[in-house]
Amino acid sequence: MAAYQFTPSKSFIAKLYWQDTPMSAEQWDFSRVPRIGGTRNGDAPWSSEGWLHAGADDYTDHNAAGYVISRRKFATQFWFGCYESDGQYDFEIRAAGVDDDHPHWSYANRRLDISRNGYLGLYQAAEPPGHPAVENATMLWRFDSLAVDHLAAGNLYAQLELYSLQGLRVNRHYEDGFAYLNEQQGEHGWLALELIQMGVARP
Repeated sequence: MAAYQFTPSKSFIAKLYWQDTPMSAEQWDFSRVPRIGGTRNGDAPWSSEGWLHAGADDYTDHNAAGYVISRRKFATQFWFGCYESDGQYDFEIRAAGVDDDHPHWSYANRRLDISRNGYLGLYQAAEPPGHPAVENATMLWRFDSLAVDHLAAGNLYAQLELYSLQGLRVNRHYEDGFAYLNEQQGEHGWLALELIQMGVARP
């Protein structure tokens, strides 16, 4: 097998959405699909969690004032760093920013990884983008049906299944009203990508 090669030209930034029912790009309705975003949960900006939320945005406390945050979901944009091997494509996924440059956002360049219980969250990444991912035992992700060679900015790619490096499919799992993403439990669904920019070498 050929070695993994980081491919900046096929790396990109995109918004992510969760689909609990099949819906093609031609049938797309943004009102029916929740945006996936990083979250903060605590009494102050430095009390953070970073779990991904994949439900309707009734999680954010819109009444939070000043520097006190009860709960907040950020409109996260994600960087997909492409690694190619024998015509197959895997991605290191990192938080690239937020739509509104919110002052409490603090997850830039954090890597999408998995907790011991299978929950997806944003974790500190010491390695620079494009590092030797396999040698560093970095979590990589694979989409089941994404035509990487034909991606274009401004397009929407729907009904995608996302798999972790262990070959487990990402599901949505509700716990205490929170819509987590989890590879060990939960209900099947699909992800959709709204591609913002192609050829992005770093988040």
